[in-house]
Amino acid sequence: MQAAFRPAIQTMESASLQALRLGLIELHRALVEAERRDHEKSLGRLSDGEFLDALIKDPAFAWLAPLTALIVRLDEKESPRGEELARVVRSLVSPKGPTIEFHRRYAEFLQRDPNVVVAHGAVMRALRA
Repeated sequence: MQAAFRPAIQTMESASLQALRLGLIELHRALVEAERRDHEKSLGRLSDGEFLDALIKDPAFAWLAPLTALIVRLDEKESPRGEELARVVRSLVSPKGPTIEFHRRYAEFLQRDPNVVVAHGAVMRALRA
């Protein structure tokens, strides 16, 4: 009888994981867009290609690496799942997380960019699902 429920549970877990993954991608997009606005205020307008090159190579954007790496890990077979995944995500997106550069910059954007706040809320809702 338990086996009959297993596919439904796996589907729910898969749906929750997908919602979390999409929320993290949206959060990443909101942070990148906010960074682009700041970057272009100080250095002038960049084409999409120029900005992508800066995003990849400029150390000023390195603070985004923990979130980028987490999103990539979600697509890997051995990525964390369940409570371990929730713990990893919460520790990264918690404004009171460890004091690494990501947390400092993330907290700044949470205070001043409504798109980041909305994306943060979607991630938190996905964690509760």
